[in-house]
Amino acid sequence: MQTTPTSPAPATSRLSEDRQRVIFAAVRELLKDGGFETLTMDMVSAKARTSKATLYRRWQQKTHLVAAALEQSERIPIHTVDTGTLAGDLDEVAVRAGDDGGQCARLLSSVTHAARGDSRLAEALRRHVVEGYLESLRLLLHRAVERGEVSRGCPAVAHFPHLVLGAMLSQRAVTGADPDTAYLRAFFTCVVLPSLDHRPRRRRCDR
Repeated sequence: MQTTPTSPAPATSRLSEDRQRVIFAAVRELLKDGGFETLTMDMVSAKARTSKATLYRRWQQKTHLVAAALEQSERIPIHTVDTGTLAGDLDEVAVRAGDDGGQCARLLSSVTHAARGDSRLAEALRRHVVEGYLESLRLLLHRAVERGEVSRGCPAVAHFPHLVLGAMLSQRAVTGADPDTAYLRAFFTCVVLPSLDHRPRRRRCDR
């Protein structure tokens, strides 16, 4: 009995971790400069000094490459913030977001529109960029609740992560300026803390 030959599986490009980091960095820079719509595999190939054939063997579509680059992107390091008070934590978040200089905000805005029509891109954006921030902020607030600085039943508790993240990442879209420490400090002090009916942590001798 004669069997029908099967087509060979497409070759997978073997790229070192260092080479992939170079490619992903090139993708993110191009996204921040021109956005998802203008980015092409030719542009990535030129910037990363990698053949276009190599890119297509590893990532069959531009969306796949961009999603992979988002998964490996670095976030503003707020997950390590723990000063012992909510006001201190938010001040440190403001400093770190200001030090980032709007890099993360530009990357996020560069793919937000395209993600609306692409489920894979939207999932990568949510899981590997947005959710990481939200989880860090939830932990930050949880510690404040445990310390008694914020009431567990405060209605604003559920909105706290989104309120803080919105201030960190959306200022450029609203005002055209990158987030800066002074602006975020003022926003956290005048808007976020009052919304939580924040009670500054008392010293032991005051109890």
